[in-house]
Formats: sequence, C-alpha cells, structure tokens
Amino acid sequence: MVSTEGARSGAILEMKGITKRFPGVTALESVDLSVKPGELHALIGQNGAGKSTLMKILAGVYRADEGDILLDGRRVILDHPRVSLRMGIGTVYQELSLAPNLCVADNIFLGRELSTQLLIDEGRILKKSTEILERLGLKNIDVKTRMSELPLMQRQLVEIAKVLSYEPRILVLDEPTASLAEEETANLFQILRGLREKGISIIFISHRFKEIIRNCDRGTILRNGRLVRTLDLAGATEGELIETMIGQQIDSFYRQGGAEAAVRSEVILEVQDLSVGRKVRSVSFGLRRGEIVGLTGLLGAGQNEVARALFGVAREVTGTIRRNGTAVTIPSPDHAIRLGICLLTEDRKSEGLFIDMSVKDNVTLPSLPLFRRALMFINRRKEQAAAEEFIRKLNIVIPSARSRVGTLSGGNQQKAILGRWLLRDLDILIFIEPTRGIDVGAKAEIYHYLDRLSKEGKSILVISPDLLEILGLCDRILVMYNGRLTASMDRRTATEESLLSATQGGKHDED
Repeated sequence: MVSTEGARSGAILEMKGITKRFPGVTALESVDLSVKPGELHALIGQNGAGKSTLMKILAGVYRADEGDILLDGRRVILDHPRVSLRMGIGTVYQELSLAPNLCVADNIFLGRELSTQLLIDEGRILKKSTEILERLGLKNIDVKTRMSELPLMQRQLVEIAKVLSYEPRILVLDEPTASLAEEETANLFQILRGLREKGISIIFISHRFKEIIRNCDRGTILRNGRLVRTLDLAGATEGELIETMIGQQIDSFYRQGGAEAAVRSEVILEVQDLSVGRKVRSVSFGLRRGEIVGLTGLLGAGQNEVARALFGVAREVTGTIRRNGTAVTIPSPDHAIRLGICLLTEDRKSEGLFIDMSVKDNVTLPSLPLFRRALMFINRRKEQAAAEEFIRKLNIVIPSARSRVGTLSGGNQQKAILGRWLLRDLDILIFIEPTRGIDVGAKAEIYHYLDRLSKEGKSILVISPDLLEILGLCDRILVMYNGRLTASMDRRTATEESLLSATQGGKHDED
C-alpha cells in the first residue's frame, strides 16, 4: 500500500485510518483520503472497492469503526447526514432521492420550504428554484414540471442542483455523468470548474477514465477496501488507472473477432418503417441469429424508444415487426417474452429490480411457472438451485442467494437482471446501456458473457451512447439522429471518428 502523496497541511478534508466493518466483511481497512481546497479529486475503484462506504461515512450515513475525520485540521464527528450538511458537506448519490410526484421546485426545497408565517410561499420557491437552475446553466428545465415527467438525465441534473443549492464547501458526486449526454456532461464540468475557482472542493466518483483524466486534479484509488495510491492525474493514462485499480494488466476488455457466422444466418427479428409517436420515424433494420447489433446516437435520438417498442412498453407504435419472418404485434412485455424477447433497461432501480427482495427472487420471479409442481405450488428447492446456478455462472458476488438485491454493487445488480432473462432462455436480448454505472472489471465480465451468448446463437441488440463500447462489442452498428436511422456500419471498418460524425448528423452508410 502506498500512502497518500502530497502535503497534508492546508487540506480542507482529511480522513485518516478509516475502517468500517459489516457482519462478515470488512468494507474499509485503514483508508486515508486528503482533499485540498478548490480541488477536483477523483475517487477510483471497482464496485465493491469501498468508495460508496467511505463517502457515506463522510456524509454521516455510517459511523466509522476506527479512524478520524478532520475538517480544516479539526477533528469532527459526523453522526448524521444533517450534521455533515451543516458542516458544508453535500452529497449527490448515484441512485436518485427525488420525489416523483412533486415538481422540480418542490424537490429542490423539500424539507426546507420557504414560508410566510404559517404558509408555504410557493411563489418564492418557484422563483428561487429558477434562479438556482439558471446559475447552474440549466435554463431548459421548467421548475413547475413534475419530476416523473422528466427524462433520467434531467432528474440527475435536478438532484445535483438541489445539493448545490446548499452551497457546500465539499461536494461529493457519485457517478453524476452516468446518465448525461455529452453536452450535459460538458456543462456539468463547466459548473464544477466554476465551483472549484470559488474554493469548493469536489470529490468525484466515476468509472469514465477519460473524463477523470481530463477534468480532475488528483485521484485516490481503492481496491478491496484498501488504499492503493493517490496520484496527480496530469499525464496519467487510462491504462495506468485501470491496471492500478484492478491490480493486473488487461490487454482488451472487448470482443476479439466477432460472430462472422451471423452474416450467413437467418434474420430472426426485423422491423420495417417503425415509428414511435414523434420520437422515432420510419426505422428499418434486421437482427440475425448470433449477431450483436449496436444502436447508438446522442441521448434523445430515439434509440431507447426503439428498444421499448420492441418490448411492448412504448405508446403510439406503428410499422411492421417480424419474428422469424412472421408479422407480429407486441402490445405488452408479456407478449414480448412469449416471442422470446427480453429488455434490460438503463434504470436498474426503478425499472429492473425489486430492491427489497432477495437475489434469488429477482432472478427467478419471471420464471416461476418453470418450477411449478402441482396446482399453484412452487418447487422451492428447484427454484433455489436454478438461482444459485446463474449466480455462479455470472459470478455474482454475494453472501447467499437470500441476500437483498438492494445491498449489491451496481455491477452485481446488473448481472442479477441478466441472470433473470438467461434463466428464461430467450433468443433475443435487448440491452439499454448494459454497463451504465459499473466498474471496468464488471464491464469486462459482461462483455465476455455477451460474446459467449452470441456464439451460442443468441441475438443481441445493445443500445449505448458509449462509442468505444459499441465499437468493441458489436458486429454491426446502427446510428440514429433526430429520430431517424441515418447510418449503418460494419465494426471492422467503423471508427470512433466516423461514429461521432454520424451521431452529429453526418452522412455515412456502408451497408
């Protein structure tokens, strides 16, 4: 273990020898973290490395079993989130904590409503919320809009705006750019640089190494609950960060070769002139057996709506969908599943998982008829064995199948959803951002598993804005722009530059 580099004198925050134990596991062991005033400091590590636990201790959610926390050189006790916030520590978590039935303004001031004597002053709340968003460059968000009506990326920005409205001295951001488009990401970092110039310290957690290297001053790397290294990020490379983080060299996370046999195989899913309301217009493409097709574009280009239409959860769908050459209608997810189609969405928490249920139940719930013995009785032993088989296959790291899925890291949660659909043995797998918010090690596992599934004859549609992921994973790449399919490329000739141009509306068609 290498100790933290740089002088500690003048640090706004020092966490010394932080240790945290949970039943059966040591989450953190003697971890040090030092952050300077006005510094953008990256916290780096795989899911389960201890990043979130360390930040929850700083936020007052957990109490450390050992170690000290110093603010401006003075020891403090952060025993409640309100205490941390009062001391100038604001935290934005990856999983949003907004009230969906309230408007943007009411969410920003939830729990500290502006009032005149005994009455809540809605006018002041709306005005102050508008001012807060405008100062952050978020003029396109209407503060009267109900949160549930906003897309995921705008909900993330509102969560950030809510915490920044407290004017913290130390701001913790856990995967803030995971759901943001390139423009919103650039805007966020512009905001963060402005905060840094005002002396605000920012602890930034992300699995996107490019944005860490480009925007952060220093980085602290954790592995298995221990401090590995703190380093200056000027001149650092992605390879250096990855190898330090996982403790070994990785030549490539992506597929080597591809499913060339898929070129000669039959088309098992075809869409022709597919439209979804005003968001998708006249999209046509086919998916062959054993093929991985990538569908990409800027966020909002319509690719997510195409995926949802194929799973029966989109409205105002027109056009023709053919399964093995036969025209079909898909009015609901139940119909999609019967046609052998599954969907894994980008929003694990609200659309993918039953957070308070066990891993076993999350994996087996859609397949319960497979374990029925007689009448309505379920063979629980058979169900348990099936769940444990996929937990082993996908290397889901948990104490037992009965563990609550909400306690898992993001990567293990994603693998639990994957296990759910693999248990159903469906032929067509549709993934929206399959590696969103998970670390590079878990990404590699998922990439390798998707490659294996394609070689077994599964057909996979991957929707992702990550161009490197699309290039490294897919046999064929489709690009959408402004609701239309504008480009189709072969992975062997496609480049990041050509894809980037196509996502911006540039003309390109190889097929």
